Amino acid sequence: MVVRRDGYVRAALELLDEVGLDGLSLRKLGEKLGVRGPALYTHFKSKQALLDQMAETMLDDELAPLDDPASADDWPAWLAKRARAIRRTLLSYRDGARLHAGSRPTERSAMTPLIKPLLAAGFTEEDATHAILAVSRYTLGCAIDEQQSVEGESVDHDEDPAASFEYGLSLLIAGLRSAAP
Repeated sequence: MVVRRDGYVRAALELLDEVGLDGLSLRKLGEKLGVRGPALYTHFKSKQALLDQMAETMLDDELAPLDDPASADDWPAWLAKRARAIRRTLLSYRDGARLHAGSRPTERSAMTPLIKPLLAAGFTEEDATHAILAVSRYTLGCAIDEQQSVEGESVDHDEDPAASFEYGLSLLIAGLRSAAP
C-alpha cells in the first residue's frame, strides 16, 4: 500500500480523534495504514515532526479560505474571524488544542503572511507580531480550557465557553484598535 505524506497526516488526524493525543503513536498509525515504521520515518523524522505537520494541516484547511481584509480598516473583523476559525478547528479534533500547543511551525516564515494585514493598517512589524501572538495565544488557551472542561469537571457550570471567548476576544481587539496607529 503506497500512501503519500499528506495521507499519513490525514490518517493521523483521524487516529487523533479515535485515541486522543496520549494514545497516538507512530506504531498505531502504521497499524491503521498497514505499513511498517520505516515507511513513516521516511516522511517524519520523529513523532514530534508528525505532530507538527498535523497541527499545521489542521489549521491550514480551515484558514486557507480566509482572505486578507478588503481594506486596511477591516483588520479587526479579519482578526476576529481568524480567531473564531482557529478555535472552531481546535475544538473539532479530540485534543486539537493540546496538539497545537505542543507543535512548532514547520516553516520559518509562518508569521509573515499573518502580520501583513496589520502592517497595511500601519502597525509596526513588532506590534503586528505581538498582536497576532496575543490573539492566537488567547484563542489557544480558551480552546485548551474548553477541551479540558469537556473531559473533566468544568470550573463554572454556568459558563458559556463561546460567550466567554467572544467577550475576551472583543476586549483584546478593542485594546488593539485603541493602540492602532
